Amino acid sequence: MMRVTVSVPRIGLAMIAAAALLVGAPALATESSDKGAPAPTSAASERADEEASTRFRRGLERFEEGDYTLALVEFERAYQLAPNYKALYNIALVNMQLGRYAAAYHAFSRYLHDGGTGISAARRQEVQRSLDSLALRTATVELSTNVAAAEVSLDGKTVDPAQLAGPMLLDAGEHALRATAPGYATATRTVVLAGADHATVRLTLTLLAPARPVSPAAESPSRTLFWPGFVATGALAAGAIVAGVVTLDARSSLSDMQSSPGSDPTEREHEANRANVASIVSDVCTGLAIVVGGVSIYLSLRPSSSPVRASVGIGPDRVSLTGTF
Repeated sequence: MMRVTVSVPRIGLAMIAAAALLVGAPALATESSDKGAPAPTSAASERADEEASTRFRRGLERFEEGDYTLALVEFERAYQLAPNYKALYNIALVNMQLGRYAAAYHAFSRYLHDGGTGISAARRQEVQRSLDSLALRTATVELSTNVAAAEVSLDGKTVDPAQLAGPMLLDAGEHALRATAPGYATATRTVVLAGADHATVRLTLTLLAPARPVSPAAESPSRTLFWPGFVATGALAAGAIVAGVVTLDARSSLSDMQSSPGSDPTEREHEANRANVASIVSDVCTGLAIVVGGVSIYLSLRPSSSPVRASVGIGPDRVSLTGTF
């Protein structure tokens, strides 16, 4: 297996960088036009050229120190202030040092395009060899979505919609793709690209279901304590207790009379009747208390949209429960 290595000689970069210092030097503003007359200058352009020259030299210093990230920032700022194709060579070399192979490929390609005949044959061949090597460290992806207005991001950065018109050059490796659009569920995809791969990726967004109007929350069923029933239950329970006490007292008196010689038969009969009546009343009150209590609990726990209209009547000989439920 053949291994291709791209090396960036420090001395070579310094030589090219020194030549590229013309990007921001005052000499750039005094170059002659085709007619031989000095190019017009302004104070603003002179300041820009001066700052570009300073930035470029600072980039060289950062590169010599091994701080490639800051070197790249300075070179790119110099190019923004005073665009010159020679600076693109340095930008490409620093991107290679940082492992940003797709960016280096773009910078070298732009360098050859903008430099044209101003680039020597030897330099053009050198750059072309670098491009051939970078092609093995990059991959192309044709990315599309099913929603024209979708916003696409690559590794967390928004992709310019113009880039989606054709293949995108990316560094080989793993990349996270994401597409979003109003009214659609987010589509995500992770792709792993090897060197020189060409992949086609389509992010399909799913239409969200229309939001349903929010209706007011249904009122929870009301539950009203049926207090008349509980009052009646309490009264019946109390009556049962009193009748039970009377029953016990009458039976105790009757037992004493039956064990005593010469007791009056009429009194014994009276106590016997009193014990029987009290016992019956106790049983009836106990049974009614159970029934009325159960009905009261049911009416209190039963959900109802309308209030319960009921009444309890207690008479000497009956207990009545009337109303609508």
